[in-house]
Amino acid sequence: MADNLELHEGEVVESEVKGDYWEKTLCMYSQKSGKYWFTNQRILFRGGFTASLDLPYDEIDDVKTCSVGPFIPFMPTGVKVTMKNGKSYKLSVLGRKKIAEYIQSKLS
Repeated sequence: MADNLELHEGEVVESEVKGDYWEKTLCMYSQKSGKYWFTNQRILFRGGFTASLDLPYDEIDDVKTCSVGPFIPFMPTGVKVTMKNGKSYKLSVLGRKKIAEYIQSKLS
């Protein structure tokens, strides 16, 4: 499926991981299952027909591990990515510590 991604010039996929994206809607989170691609320039997520993320590393301010869940976050699989504009995203992947460290290594 990485062949279907529109990559920028000089961009290469370095890792591909199945996971979930937790999106906040009103007072709870909704879970979107799909796949993450970690390139040398950004994080991409595609899930279902409408769920997608495109998070350039140079726009990320902070990354840390967290818990995820629909009402009360209790599953220890989350990675919270906070952008420089203040918006945050919760990624859910197995091996979250390794993923968080990888993202951290890409930050300027």
